[in-house]
Amino acid sequence: MAAFPTVQDLAAAKTDQVMALWKGLGYYSRARNLQKAAQIIVNENGGELPQNATEWAALPGIGPYTAAAISSICYGEPVAVVDGNVQRVMSRLFDIEHAVDRKEGKKSVQEACDLLLDATDPGSSNQAWMELGALVCAPRSPLCGECPLSDGCLAYERNTVLQRPVKQPKKAALPVEVGFSIALRKEQNGPLQWWVERRPDSGIWSQLEAFPCRMTPQRLGEEADINMGLFGNQSPERQSVWACKTHPHTPENDGLVQYRTPLFSPKNRGPLGRCRKRRGQLAQTHRQGTSRVEGLDCEELRLF
Repeated sequence: MAAFPTVQDLAAAKTDQVMALWKGLGYYSRARNLQKAAQIIVNENGGELPQNATEWAALPGIGPYTAAAISSICYGEPVAVVDGNVQRVMSRLFDIEHAVDRKEGKKSVQEACDLLLDATDPGSSNQAWMELGALVCAPRSPLCGECPLSDGCLAYERNTVLQRPVKQPKKAALPVEVGFSIALRKEQNGPLQWWVERRPDSGIWSQLEAFPCRMTPQRLGEEADINMGLFGNQSPERQSVWACKTHPHTPENDGLVQYRTPLFSPKNRGPLGRCRKRRGQLAQTHRQGTSRVEGLDCEELRLF
């Protein structure tokens, strides 16, 4: 709010400035969508915020849940909010047997929410259902004895509380080995620098700066390398820059350090796993979205 106090300020800001302020929060597409939405509001709506769920949902990054929450709580529009907590409450209250993450189950949950919404005060009604799910109708240890709706809860009556909500089986994560190639250089009387590149507009880590890497999916015993910008293979769309590296080093030799993650999935992103070194000293990773190399004893690291 200090950097962009108005929607006009956010719309006019440079994308790099927005991303820099968002750094470390993850889900970087949210920052980009937030600015895109601000630009639409300023350029197409004259700076006026949407007044209903349909208009909110038309903006980038705004889904049905967010649109309904804003519209019901801020503007009193009688639209039901469906989040994970509400979904769980309704699936137990009506003992919904269909998978709630499939079309039929979603429809049943939405109909239940619409039926029970208090149209005279939709904001408070929606918040009450969400609070009930968060504090009482918990996923694994529901407090059915304290629930004000237990007398009318079909799942409680039929002893199926812990079987609701039903969800379709999750797909197994595809193991992917990710090798990061890190190159450093030291110009005379200059700072030690590392090579990073601006990633493409789509895909993993889109539009972020990262070390060049190679991803190798391990599918059914087969390996298929995906080249994600190793030097000399840069596409015109990528920007490659030398970024300063400020921690101390000792010039002794050169080599290549690779970061490796044995498993890569939406819940395990980035260089989080063990690391491997060749002709160099050390490597360290941390879990804050970018990699850091410390304690290197080499003047320059080159990619071979």
